[in-house]
Amino acid sequence: MTESKGALRKAALLDAAEEVLVTKGNANAAMRDFAAAAGVRIGHLQHYFPTRADLIRAVLERTLDRSLQRLTEVAGLDLEPEAAGSLTRDDSHRLLTALLQEHSDLEDVKMHLEIWALASSDEQAASALRSFYAQYAAHVQGVVRRGRSDLHDSAAGGIAAAIVSLFEGAAVTRSDIAGLRTEPGDEVIIRTAQWLIHGQEPSQ
Repeated sequence: MTESKGALRKAALLDAAEEVLVTKGNANAAMRDFAAAAGVRIGHLQHYFPTRADLIRAVLERTLDRSLQRLTEVAGLDLEPEAAGSLTRDDSHRLLTALLQEHSDLEDVKMHLEIWALASSDEQAASALRSFYAQYAAHVQGVVRRGRSDLHDSAAGGIAAAIVSLFEGAAVTRSDIAGLRTEPGDEVIIRTAQWLIHGQEPSQ
């Protein structure tokens, strides 16, 4: 199915916003800078995204959607929060390996760091960031429930938050920025997340 003109225009604006965040940083993240990068007037940009927070929220939502689509294809699992069925160790290893790979793209890391920096002084941007992580954690919580169906929601939510924190921190430290990526380290990250999901230490 072909995308509508409006969807294509929004996609082009989001592409430009990502480019600004990655190449110029949040210091050049005013609406006029996003509009200039997209080659449009501010009024055109604000027709689709009235505020900078709306634009940042849309950038993050698209990032999450793209990641979920790739993970679904690679892992062969339904990753919607309410998906049913149990999760085997093979399932979780395949999913977590793919998730770690998703966190290996340097441009994505840079973009998220710039959004974090922006959110530190802009409450609307911070709200968009919290919304992104709430959605991310909800999908992970659904995976945890399938690995440990006996858990209450609060416990599953806590485990999901820990897994998100583990992988988000790893995204920075494993990147070329910090340079701590190693194969043994990656395997420890995956085994740790498996232990959290299944409730017992995986075999060495």
